[in-house]
Amino acid sequence: MQRSKCKLLILNLGFITGILFFLTGSKSPVEKKLQSERVGICNVAAKSGYQGTITSEKDMGLVTLSVINIRKEPGHASELVSQSILGTPVLILKTNDSWLQIQTPDNYIGWTTDSSVRPMDSVEIAGWKEATKVIYKENTGWLYDTTSEKSGVVGDLVGGSILEKIGESNGYVNLILPDGRKGFVEKQKVMDFDSWEKTMTCTEESICKTALTYLGIPYLWGGSSTKGADCSGFVQSVYFRNGVILQRDASLQAMHGLQIDISDGYSRLRKGDLLFFGSKENGIPHVTHVAIYLGNLEYINSAGRVMINSLDPTQMNYNSDRMNSLLMAKRIIGVEHDSGIVPVNKHPWYQISK
Repeated sequence: MQRSKCKLLILNLGFITGILFFLTGSKSPVEKKLQSERVGICNVAAKSGYQGTITSEKDMGLVTLSVINIRKEPGHASELVSQSILGTPVLILKTNDSWLQIQTPDNYIGWTTDSSVRPMDSVEIAGWKEATKVIYKENTGWLYDTTSEKSGVVGDLVGGSILEKIGESNGYVNLILPDGRKGFVEKQKVMDFDSWEKTMTCTEESICKTALTYLGIPYLWGGSSTKGADCSGFVQSVYFRNGVILQRDASLQAMHGLQIDISDGYSRLRKGDLLFFGSKENGIPHVTHVAIYLGNLEYINSAGRVMINSLDPTQMNYNSDRMNSLLMAKRIIGVEHDSGIVPVNKHPWYQISK
């Protein structure tokens, strides 16, 4: 493995928030091993001591595919630790043959293939920030090679994909991908990115509405898209599509937000609150699972597939094993000045430097 570049340079960012990690035990030896390996990934960032600077080197990049896999080590056999979606800006930390070590906007670090990211210098990334862009609103879809859904396809799209707009024609938007491919998508399926950033309001209803569209999507360890997601990837994806960047893992997400007292019942819970599950050792919580509260004593989570369960033991969808492991609840909606709850319109990787 090659050494890191002598400087890890951040382009036009001003600063990056500190890397946060709090990865703990789990229910099985396998899960415990996977969780402990993720600690090592976050430790890489914590020890690097990033300094904000401007350079002509191509140390930033954009995700070029609908969903890219991010692995613990540079190799296809390595554990899948996360994913990132089309148009996401990333920081390039290292190279190793055909692999790039990248950091995503949530501060997560891992390895992906170099074909998954288009490296960009400070001028190029500034141009992307200033360009007219759209965000894809549907869960999944296609980028067509002409203004017809009967035509051939250029590639697939997932909810939250960000693409540069270069024109409009016959009810379609003409788009260009970071790797230069061009295509068309139905106008009603996208929204102007700047308008989305300015008008998107993360509310109880919007979170629940988005979450319910994921029902039936398969569970995938390390997944964080509408193609497949683990428990925290599901939560992170839902919140991102409502304009908020959360931390990647459940144990990290549990460190942020407003604590809600559930010691004497669930009456204080609101829609969109996060429920955290796991175990306790010597009074210390070890978070291994997360869900979104829907109201009426129901929650939605990715467990085998995205499904709805109940807190009410009289209901058919009550899961006693899950409920026996309920640890805490946190409120995300309305929380400000929290380093683990970052609005997209305040994250420097998406914004024009001022």
